[in-house]
Amino acid sequence: MVGLKAALQSKGVVIAVLTTTTVISAGIAYLQWRRHRKRHYVPVGHVAKIYMYPVKCCRGLEVGEAVVTEQGLQWKGIMDRHLVILYKDRFLDSRTESRIVLISPQCSGDGQVRLEAPGMDPLILSGPTKNVINVRTAGSCRLLTRCPVNHKRYKGIATKKDKVGFQEFVAMHLATESSLDDLNSRLANPVTMRVFRPNVVVSGSDPFQEDGWQYVRIGKAEFRKTLACNRCLITTVNPETGVKEGQEPLNTLRSYRLPEDEKQKRLFGQTPLFGLMCGVEQEGSIRVGDTVYACV
Repeated sequence: MVGLKAALQSKGVVIAVLTTTTVISAGIAYLQWRRHRKRHYVPVGHVAKIYMYPVKCCRGLEVGEAVVTEQGLQWKGIMDRHLVILYKDRFLDSRTESRIVLISPQCSGDGQVRLEAPGMDPLILSGPTKNVINVRTAGSCRLLTRCPVNHKRYKGIATKKDKVGFQEFVAMHLATESSLDDLNSRLANPVTMRVFRPNVVVSGSDPFQEDGWQYVRIGKAEFRKTLACNRCLITTVNPETGVKEGQEPLNTLRSYRLPEDEKQKRLFGQTPLFGLMCGVEQEGSIRVGDTVYACV
């Protein structure tokens, strides 16, 4: 009898735990449903292009579809901007070495990355088992990978659930074709979207209409606007030649796209804005041609 009583009490504990867990899960689901129900989405365009950047600052891959994860885009087992090149223990980007944009990462499958560059033999990297992969290119370089972490620089911008690799602030970067067209109408030498290195390019919206988008939904994936994207000298590097070409498009952007919001002025000063930085609210797959919805 004592054993039976103990068994029944044990089952009671299990049932109580399962019941509590069920109630908590249902409560969380309800709160998420209420939060999403309050958002009123309207169609604003379509996905024109999707770009993946396996190695930060190297050439981007244009793909037809990708999976949106909480850490950014994923395609063929490779994450967006989760590898970065170190040279003499310093992060290498196109501000210090503009020719890095000519390195073209290709996804070989199973998490492998194939690096190609003009005049050099291809280099295949297996999926990293440590935080650093030693490679040899024109000089002695290393590829560094890291697990997404929270950082004090994101305080007040990203939320605790936002996770990144080597992206700026948050996991996703969005831009629109119409805003690029507006900029190019003011430039003597038009630039391509590759200059701005977005993940998702939207067609069909009005120029800079994206400034007012608070949330964006594509398929089941949902993004939250954090800030407009500030622009630096990297945009002055021609992505096809690896050569810095003066101060455009920065100078023209500064003439009409400087921060106006006090928070953005404090963060970005006199650097101009183009595109949106977005956190991931809901994971899901996206494809070129998908309808883009926005909540203002």
